[in-house]
Amino acid sequence: MVLAGCSGTADTGGGEPGVEPLTIKLSYVNPPSSIDGQVLDEVAEAIEERTNGEVTIEIYPSGQIGTTGDTAQQAANGEDIIAYMDAGIISQLGATDFGILGGPFLFATPEEANTFLASDVFEEMVEGVATDQGIRILAFNWLDGPRHIWAKKPVPEPADLEGLKFRTPPVDVWTTTFSLLGAVPTEIANTETYSALEQGVVDAAEGPINGTFSLGWHEVANVATLTSHFRTLIGFGTSEALWQKLTDEQRKIISEEFIAGGELAQERYAAAIDETMATMEEGGVTFVEADIEAYQKATEPFYDSYGDLLERIRGAAK
Repeated sequence: MVLAGCSGTADTGGGEPGVEPLTIKLSYVNPPSSIDGQVLDEVAEAIEERTNGEVTIEIYPSGQIGTTGDTAQQAANGEDIIAYMDAGIISQLGATDFGILGGPFLFATPEEANTFLASDVFEEMVEGVATDQGIRILAFNWLDGPRHIWAKKPVPEPADLEGLKFRTPPVDVWTTTFSLLGAVPTEIANTETYSALEQGVVDAAEGPINGTFSLGWHEVANVATLTSHFRTLIGFGTSEALWQKLTDEQRKIISEEFIAGGELAQERYAAAIDETMATMEEGGVTFVEADIEAYQKATEPFYDSYGDLLERIRGAAK
């Protein structure tokens, strides 16, 4: 656990008169040395400074207080927590339509994703999650590049995945996608994936360049097939119950800092990819091009159950 700053304790006299100091847990799954870990330190410090110590953020990296699913559920239960979330996790909490935002090949570029995030369609979905699931999405723009497949052999064609035990989180978006590709989804927590790959419990996993490097999975699955299958919308959410306890000014500050943090993280992720790939290659990783068109075609049935929502989202992304 990392406590951001030290100005927000009850005996400092900081903050507005009559406003009780509030401590909020912040959970994410990557290590503190990762890009998102470094940016979150800055976000937490900025929130405490701008609220004059009214809000203190306690940071728990590396899944210390639960998996992504665990902490999202804690938020839905009304606890004072800000949790790392993606569309698949939110869909698991009952917001079924939200799962489409984690679907394969949904956005071709980060620009498309960011345009969608500024749209009325996304705002409507956000308000629905607040009302129905009790989760207030703070920012969903922490985009760490496209995701690729990591294995011990190349998988340039979908047929190459046939029968492979493929690590996925316990999220329908992932299990559905990789079932369509012929793999055998095997649900394993983020923190257990390294050992699962090392010991042969699974044959492959998937993730973005920077995130995979920070977790070290490339050390035990050193062939990366560049599928770009997901351009995952990732961000942070909190409980609607906590949100309603905050003052208008506190809400404004927290929202602004998490959105600004996402913008900064995107810049740092993009700047780091080439250097990270070079470092991986020096360490023995092989990068293989994929038949993207074949992967796209194989995963098209993912969207069959979403009706016209796919068209609305892609229209809003233009």
